[in-house]
Amino acid sequence: MRRRTRRQPRLAGRPRTDAVATQASGDGGATVMLRPGAVPVWGAMSEQRSHQRERARGGAERDRHPPQSGVAIRGGAVRVLGYAAGVLVSLAAAAVIVRHLGVPGFGRYVTATSLVALVGGVTEAGIVVYGIRAWGAQSPEERPALIANLLGLRLALALGGVVCATVFALVAGYGHVLVLATLIAGAGLLAQVAADVASVALQAELLLARLTAVELARRAAMLLLVVALALLGAGLLPFVAATSVAALVAAAAMLAAVRGLVGVRVRADIAAWRALFAETLPYAVALSLAAVYLYVTVIVMSLVASATQTGLFATSFRVTQAALAVPALLLTAVFPLLARSGEEGETSELRDALGKILTVALLFGVWMSLATALGADFVVRVIAGVHGDPAAPVLRIQGLIFLVSFVSTSSALGLVTLRRYRPLIAITAGALALNVALGLALVPPLGAQGGAIADVATEALAAIALTGALLRSLPGQRVSLRLAPAALLACGLAALVLLAPIGSLGRALVASAIYFAVLALTGALPDEVTGSVVPARLRPGRTRRPT
Repeated sequence: MRRRTRRQPRLAGRPRTDAVATQASGDGGATVMLRPGAVPVWGAMSEQRSHQRERARGGAERDRHPPQSGVAIRGGAVRVLGYAAGVLVSLAAAAVIVRHLGVPGFGRYVTATSLVALVGGVTEAGIVVYGIRAWGAQSPEERPALIANLLGLRLALALGGVVCATVFALVAGYGHVLVLATLIAGAGLLAQVAADVASVALQAELLLARLTAVELARRAAMLLLVVALALLGAGLLPFVAATSVAALVAAAAMLAAVRGLVGVRVRADIAAWRALFAETLPYAVALSLAAVYLYVTVIVMSLVASATQTGLFATSFRVTQAALAVPALLLTAVFPLLARSGEEGETSELRDALGKILTVALLFGVWMSLATALGADFVVRVIAGVHGDPAAPVLRIQGLIFLVSFVSTSSALGLVTLRRYRPLIAITAGALALNVALGLALVPPLGAQGGAIADVATEALAAIALTGALLRSLPGQRVSLRLAPAALLACGLAALVLLAPIGSLGRALVASAIYFAVLALTGALPDEVTGSVVPARLRPGRTRRPT
């Protein structure tokens, strides 16, 4: 016990309950995470220390550090809005690429970038999350060494991963162009790694507006480069190189954003690396497996399907890949405020918090799947033109993944809260194996639609298994069906837009408005959700809860 006490300051204590962050891939998409975006609870430790420092200086800058609940809600809102804007920019870049390279060429582009994004997810190993937690427990003098060691380790892992990805591309017979594309995208990954590690300072200090601005700058740079390359009539490799250049822009912008908070250097302290692995290995394994298995379908498609079918799947995958971060962004915006009681052993309060998380997950997951199904024709036509129309049915199938992904993400967050890493690892490993098996079985006869079915089936079974593991890990936890009638009514009324001749986009927008209007009128939305959108003073009949 005495020995553990001595180690505690170095490892910065137990992880808080809002576990997981999104790392951006080099091509403007996002890797699949258990949680992206803000880390308000861990950041709150840093914020509390900031308040103490402000009081010691007489409170000259106290207004810069509002109460942590307000910071968390506003930070989550900034992240969601910023990510939404980034998704639009990324989809615009994808539209230029697919129209210029064609559907088969876009499939090759996504194959190379997905292979490297998969490497990025596997080699992230929980390093950023560890850094955010450790930041709050270390003094300003110790933090440069922390960032330097994290960056050194992350670069070493990423470099090894890029080598493995290149070897895989050679063995798989991708051809010299795709092999070279993998190397070029790998160079961009190294630049993105530097930005990701530097972002620890911004996330820990809750400077989420700066973080969002850097991410938007990367996506905007990617769009500008893509448009220029299309006008110049470039081929595949220059478009892949654009992802690396955009990552370099992001790295430079991030280094500028953290100036004054920490200096960014590279260090290789083996003892510190060993301590990091000892602390984060179970979580890192679970996170890596979760980051891998949806990308695996793209790799399977590239090996067993035609170039056209791979391109159709890639078109749909680009949309779902960009939107899959939304579940974690929305859930982690409210999760830390609800689940703090779990750290203090308040089981009843933790059950209530997780019940609300599952409610939010189901309501928003149903909406995203509904909107995707109704708006698939418009989205595909905007991205790929008339030649991409066969991708619309693929997107409708793959859009179902949003419902189950909301549930699996919220259940995974609950397991991380309880530190139940073993079932998390077992389930994600099983999902990886299942996804490969279903892809190999369904893609040859069904093409891109088979790949979409494999993804949805895998995620659905993973969601069921994760929720079951959560219920077993927290006795007394139940999944309430109290709001099921309201959700069914909202879906039924929203589905009536199919009778209106207003086009795919119009149906998606009107159905979304009807859906949320019904939920609001029936009181189905939790106060924590409505409170993050509508200020308390504008919500008659509701009193503001103490923070």
